[in-house]
Amino acid sequence: MGDLTRNFSRAEFACKCGCGKADISLQLVRMLQEARDTIGVPFVIQSGIRCAKHNAAEGGEKNSAHLQGLAVDILCPNSQTRYIMLTEFIRRFPRIGIGATFIHVDIDQTLPQKVAWLYS
Repeated sequence: MGDLTRNFSRAEFACKCGCGKADISLQLVRMLQEARDTIGVPFVIQSGIRCAKHNAAEGGEKNSAHLQGLAVDILCPNSQTRYIMLTEFIRRFPRIGIGATFIHVDIDQTLPQKVAWLYS
């Protein structure tokens, strides 16, 4: 049980450095909950909101959507799960990044829209 939605709690979106920054977008969380409900696959949040120091340590962009709590990286354990997640995420999110072990989704309207990219 989560404190933000049925399956998500604020703690899992908090900055991983321990600074206490946890102001994740409720719109983003609701969209994630809807996607999870539709596909029936639990989402493990690898990275949510980040403070500037942690974002730099992670190699994040200076204008990263993570800094505003508008982005998440979700663990993607295998190619079948990746396919299921991407099918749903493309319907819901305007920005998607695909890594070897995770999928990034964000709703930052100040950045280019309807884009997908790969992490090397």
